[in-house]
Amino acid sequence: MNIFCHRGLFNNKDIVENTIPAFKAAVKKNLNIELDITMTKDGEIVVFHDRSLKRLTNKQGLIKNLNYKDIKNIKLLNTNDTIPTLEEVLKLVKDKVIILIEIKEVKSYSKILKKLNRILLEYNGRIILQTFDPVLLSIINKTSLKRYDTGLLVSDKYDGIKNKLYNFYIYNYCIKKRYIDFLAIPKSLVFKTIKKTTKEIFIWTIKTKEEFNKYKKYSKNLICEEDTLNNIGNNKK
Repeated sequence: MNIFCHRGLFNNKDIVENTIPAFKAAVKKNLNIELDITMTKDGEIVVFHDRSLKRLTNKQGLIKNLNYKDIKNIKLLNTNDTIPTLEEVLKLVKDKVIILIEIKEVKSYSKILKKLNRILLEYNGRIILQTFDPVLLSIINKTSLKRYDTGLLVSDKYDGIKNKLYNFYIYNYCIKKRYIDFLAIPKSLVFKTIKKTTKEIFIWTIKTKEEFNKYKKYSKNLICEEDTLNNIGNNKK
């Protein structure tokens, strides 16, 4: 079984999500890592989930509008943790565990993909790529990054007619694309998805031991929160 720590092992108290301490804790327990990447104004790939600094800092501003030198020393929440670059994370992890990278919305897909390819060419560990954007996956398929397994993250956040249109697009069009190797789905869509496709699925986000025991029957790839991982230990069976 492939268990992934959602943004590393963190509690957002003494260890913050998507930081070096969070990833160091995951590697120490031999647990795979799920993380998010975005790009600064000056073209640095950083590991950070949000578009804005607001939630995790007392600062304002969008990552895409800020240079790396302006954010690299900003403390997250009430800790000494800072925003790492992807290169720093890769140097820490080496090839010890699998890294599942979510590519977030950025100003220029071509720019981040070129930089990501250059960085990953020097990395020997296993990398998996995912995104919510089907268009980005089609672009990746035309680049050297197609050497990696790539997956489509599926949302359950839409309502009404928008939800019907979105689901029709995902389940009648996207899942047929050969370059989409897997679907990363929320728990609410598990049963619908396994009826629609034989593609591999990743299930997110597992928050309790009970959820872990329930959903491990449907996928060998589970993206879990820290509390779940503490309760199940390092059991990958």
